[in-house]
Amino acid sequence: MKKKILLIHTGGTIGMTRDSKSGVLRPDMFYASLLKVIPEISTIADIEVEIPFVFDSAELNFPHWQKLAAIIKNRLDKVNGVVITHGTDTLAYTASALSYMLPNIPIPVILTGAQKPLSELRSDARNNLINAVELATAEIPEVCIFFDYKLMRGNRTSKSHVNFFDAFVSPNYPLLAEVGINIEIYRANILKPGGPFHVFDKFSSSLAVLKLFPGCNSDYFQPGSNIRAIVVIAFGAGTIPMQSGNLPGRIEQWLEVGKVVVLASEARGGRIEPRLYESGNRLLEMGVISAGDMTFEATATKLTFLLGQHDQPALIRNNFQKSLAGEMTVLQ
Repeated sequence: MKKKILLIHTGGTIGMTRDSKSGVLRPDMFYASLLKVIPEISTIADIEVEIPFVFDSAELNFPHWQKLAAIIKNRLDKVNGVVITHGTDTLAYTASALSYMLPNIPIPVILTGAQKPLSELRSDARNNLINAVELATAEIPEVCIFFDYKLMRGNRTSKSHVNFFDAFVSPNYPLLAEVGINIEIYRANILKPGGPFHVFDKFSSSLAVLKLFPGCNSDYFQPGSNIRAIVVIAFGAGTIPMQSGNLPGRIEQWLEVGKVVVLASEARGGRIEPRLYESGNRLLEMGVISAGDMTFEATATKLTFLLGQHDQPALIRNNFQKSLAGEMTVLQ
């Protein structure tokens, strides 16, 4: 008996059509006729298509994530897996957000997309979609991203290239599965549900981000009273300038008024190590917390998620330093 898969189409390049006059890609309801375009999908599973909205992924944010979580919750007992087709630009943000919103999800939720529309010749859409559906029939109880023959934990993934089909990487966590002649599922890397399934759907946009670069004047960065958390994207292992400007002093002021300050690195791979150098060590002593080996996408969505759940800075700080959905490596 074939398994049942819910396919949720949200928009993005994978389902766009090209305007014949301008050549511009535009969102389309193309997926309404999905089974006519890729009839072989019906041999893998019984597919039900739902199209809650069709947008360029740059438009997607909290209300859209909440809609997706609600759809998944309502269909959880009726399907064996979920595939979400999504634009690639913010796909890793949506995957990270859903991983926090759907803790202990008992079925696979696999996000995928494409660099070229399904309707075009030499598109990667067909491969990504067929393999995502097949993997969604397996026992992989977490939120994932499938792209270019690789299944990755959603909150460990970043978009790394605009032009290549191999557009996503998981810099600090091994793959969950690879697709070749056979499908290799790496069971040891897959999350094990640690309790009952819940849905948490509150978010807050009270987050600001300061990206450093040599010679930048951070005085322009003035987070207002409505900002409750700040991510400072530092250099390398977590260094900031100490001899020019007064960024350490300003960070200390933010902490004194109750803002949560997180130190992250501009480097995608590896784990931030603030204690290696004087500046990072000083920040930790002030009360700044480290993003560890999380991606920026996982860091930003985790903070907006926690800001939505908690009012007290201490609770946000404590929960940020825990692994909520396998998004970070917690050192013992």
